[in-house]
Amino acid sequence: MDIFDQYVAALRKTPIDEKTEHTDRAALQALLQWMADQTSTGIHVQHEPKRVAEKGAPDFKVTRGGLILGYAENKAIGENLDKALKSEQITRYRALSPNIIVTDYLHFIWISKQGMQRETLCHATDLESPRYRLHADRVAAVTKLLRAFFSTAPDGIGRAQQLALALALRSRLLRDYLGEELLRQQRQHKEGRLYGLFQIFRDQIFHELTLKEFADAFAQMLAYGLFLARLNSGTRTVTLQNAREFVPGSFRLIRELVDFLGELEKDEYRDIRWVVEEVLSIVNGLDLPAIHADLSFRQRRAISRRLRASSEEEHRLFERDPFIYFYEDYLKAYDPTMRKGRGVYYTPPPVVNFIVRAIDDILKSNFGIVDGLADHRRVTVLDFACGTGTFLLELFQRIFDNVGGSDSGRADLVVREHLLKNLYGFEYLIAPYTIAHLKLSQYLRDLSHPLRDGERLQVFLTNTLEPVEPQRNLLLPAISEEVEAAQAVKEQPILVITGNPPYSGHSKNKGRWITSAVAEYRSTWEKSEAGLEARKPLGERNPKWLQDDYVKFMRFAQMKMDGFSFRTTGPDGKAIEQAVQGVENGIVGVITNHRWLDNPTFRGMRQSLMRSFNQIYVLDLHGAVHVAAPDGSKDENVFDIKQGVAISLLVKQPGLEHGVWRGDLWGKRLEKYQAAADGTVGSVRWEQLDPVTPFYLFARQDRSRREEYQRGWRLRDLFPVNALGFQTHRDAFALSFSESEMAKKLRDLSDVHISDEELSRRYGLRSNRDWSLPNSRSAARDLPEFHLQEVAYRPFDDRWCEFSDLTMDYPRRELLDHVAGRSNLTLLAPRGLSTPDWQHAFVAATPARSWTHNLWPRGVLRRW
Repeated sequence: MDIFDQYVAALRKTPIDEKTEHTDRAALQALLQWMADQTSTGIHVQHEPKRVAEKGAPDFKVTRGGLILGYAENKAIGENLDKALKSEQITRYRALSPNIIVTDYLHFIWISKQGMQRETLCHATDLESPRYRLHADRVAAVTKLLRAFFSTAPDGIGRAQQLALALALRSRLLRDYLGEELLRQQRQHKEGRLYGLFQIFRDQIFHELTLKEFADAFAQMLAYGLFLARLNSGTRTVTLQNAREFVPGSFRLIRELVDFLGELEKDEYRDIRWVVEEVLSIVNGLDLPAIHADLSFRQRRAISRRLRASSEEEHRLFERDPFIYFYEDYLKAYDPTMRKGRGVYYTPPPVVNFIVRAIDDILKSNFGIVDGLADHRRVTVLDFACGTGTFLLELFQRIFDNVGGSDSGRADLVVREHLLKNLYGFEYLIAPYTIAHLKLSQYLRDLSHPLRDGERLQVFLTNTLEPVEPQRNLLLPAISEEVEAAQAVKEQPILVITGNPPYSGHSKNKGRWITSAVAEYRSTWEKSEAGLEARKPLGERNPKWLQDDYVKFMRFAQMKMDGFSFRTTGPDGKAIEQAVQGVENGIVGVITNHRWLDNPTFRGMRQSLMRSFNQIYVLDLHGAVHVAAPDGSKDENVFDIKQGVAISLLVKQPGLEHGVWRGDLWGKRLEKYQAAADGTVGSVRWEQLDPVTPFYLFARQDRSRREEYQRGWRLRDLFPVNALGFQTHRDAFALSFSESEMAKKLRDLSDVHISDEELSRRYGLRSNRDWSLPNSRSAARDLPEFHLQEVAYRPFDDRWCEFSDLTMDYPRRELLDHVAGRSNLTLLAPRGLSTPDWQHAFVAATPARSWTHNLWPRGVLRRW
């Protein structure tokens, strides 16, 4: 009796009406394994039972030598396979593998890169007939299909971009399973090792960390940790059991976290294990020499001041930091909204280069440090938001340049006594932290200065904005050492602070220490008639912009220069006030949102910085969306963001002339890159400003008519009821071009036959802190009718909406109810003055969306 006769005989043992999809899996596995053995040696067909239906791995995993060849998913006899092919489950599997078998035991569908192929062995009614014999042509057809399935080799990956996309897809799936398991452990009070790691990270790294965020971070770390293990495993295959031993000792924290993989042998982690094995299959199948070449810095040239790129892509290739794009491509595929939500954007190399060279020049010219950044006795540098290490990499390059190159006689001393001892990085997201270690260690290796046993980069996993008392724990001892070392850096004097802090108006950094520190910016110092200084509250009713992350990072840098104190807990549990010494001389060089330069809300911040630093240089790179250059030409951002940005250089040195200087760069992105690559701190056309009370504007001003201007009435005195315009945070759904289109959306919102999931998919809706989709749908169903309202979306761009919190986060009805359906007008006027021409007012006859003057066409008042 051949294998197919045995297979059919096994299927006949149980009546069809008593079968489930699980009944005959042993017979199916035997058939698949036999076909695998006939096709090639070393192929293993492994049954993967699920803990939860429709969750976890496909039913059968096919592997050879640590690589996953494909998957097989089986359904019950007679189940509609076409319906199964459209399921989310099969869609997920197809995203992972281009080699899948879907079967109901009798019908076989092979999904490959070329499409789908179907073959039928027999029908369910045939099993019920004892006289039925298999047709040879059907057996041959199924045999051919299965052999083709088992003969398909997995694609080898030799490019970093391919690898980034493959890792991102699997990391995203891993994140979902980790998140579900964490919730299960929390809900059932069965807090295993995974939950214990979450608690450690929450207590020692980021106090506001949620389960979802930890699952997200841990999934990314495991993916990159396994890639790191493969980079160091040579010819050996990386497995769940040996991954830890291939992570170098200089990555001790990553090594201990990768050690979690040993837990995956436990039953509760079964649904996680198969995704990790997917990652292992990817990294084990890498064309390692090609990946090494693709991520090598040997081809990287230093930033050139003679840069002449004809396109942005040429520029990207010219300034080659392979790890930037490795992680950028990963993030885009992993979660394109994550970067925006966290305000994480890589800094263009020419901008980083300008800032680093400016710091180096100031150290040499102002501080008399002949070797600049390369002086290992006097110079300490902290990148307080280091991300993937872009600034640190440029610092390494500049330091090598200052000592005559990486092959000079001083180079090795500089590496051991300076780069690995005096240059620090703080990062609280574990994936970029891992990438930073990977990148910088690769850079040193490529320059023939590899890390030695016992050495490590001084890049620490920590939240810059939270002082943390290290706590010893047995579960993850490396984290205790990490936190202790990071806290020591937070408490020691630092000469240079640099970096690109995150921009996020909805900051999650709400710790007591930094919140109270930023509160100083809500007041200004004023002299009394007696000549004594005292704080005066600004009385800002909506100071939320001061809560942006970049403001908090700048406040941290300022306090590091001035010195500060914080409260901690001693061994006896009592609170201890600890003082951190400031520095006599120091430099802060950063790139941030430029809103703080001229918005009245930031006047306390501007005055405070002027009190701390002797000289402040701001180079406004502009780039706010819809704002043109002064000559009317297009102005572009150096980042892919809407708000303009500025470089700030703040110098603290007793005896220097006090002052604030400003420069401006307008134009296209590449022109700004070129200017940054060509320019020096000495070549910028700085104009000295005279910031004075009450606003201390870091902007050019015509002072000749100030007294006349100040005799006028303040708008806030004329209009005591004032607010921002309405904000929906879901414009695509909450606003429509026509009344009928808006009515259709609202009918869908209240339709009980449309699920929340379908509505979310159709309109891109998701709940947030201020708006809930389920609550909004419930409220919509209770309304007897909708009240549609025409509103001013942008100048000369009227649209329709349901003007309420049914679709909006902030309708601002306290003000706009005076306009909706009434013959009233609203005056729209921003408080910032960042454009060179006055174009700062508009009038609307309907409720207006929250605008800024950045959205107004130039010359709109003249046309109006």
